[in-house]
Amino acid sequence: MKKNKISPSSPPSSSPSSPQRILHAALKEFATHGREGARMARIAMQAKVNKALLFYYFSSKENLFQEVMRQALSIVVPQLQQALSKAQKPKDLLELLPPIYTQFTFQHPDYIRMIILELVREPQVMAQMMAEAFNSYQPSPPLEIKKKLKKWETQGLLKESDPAQLALNLLPPLLFTPIIAPVVEALFQEKFIDSPQFLQQRVASLIKFLKHGALP
Repeated sequence: MKKNKISPSSPPSSSPSSPQRILHAALKEFATHGREGARMARIAMQAKVNKALLFYYFSSKENLFQEVMRQALSIVVPQLQQALSKAQKPKDLLELLPPIYTQFTFQHPDYIRMIILELVREPQVMAQMMAEAFNSYQPSPPLEIKKKLKKWETQGLLKESDPAQLALNLLPPLLFTPIIAPVVEALFQEKFIDSPQFLQQRVASLIKFLKHGALP
């Protein structure tokens, strides 16, 4: 049987939420199987659309993955840009970043799983993809953070003189709490993640920890 071709000028009929359902299903697929192991057929099935419609909206698995990445950044980047515009001193930045990252990682754990999977499997490819995605925003949050760290270091406002080392010290505790917290629960035989106060306590602890490590 001859397959019908989908013309860009005549999109197939679909509900308005089809792209959103596809993106949601794709996020779950990428977070579970990674970019290489993800299957477009499974994404289409979970999104309750046919593969033709999936490829109409997102022409390839690579494009779909990049769009999921853009969705993640669209959540966090505006908050980072606002925080960077407010941060006049290192203390300001260290108080503003933990709430943003902590809330994002706990509210959207699948994005973190997806990113970690790709960083483990193809670190250079994923790092370049993230850099390009961040740099599509102006001002780019990573470059703005680097600029501020260099400025503050020359003013003697930071303990660490190398911005790259400081970033390496800052990012793991900000990003990986949802991955590590269940391990700590198991080791300590104590449940705390579901506590209503946990996020607030985590943010306060992070701010205290980062200030102690970064500020003179």
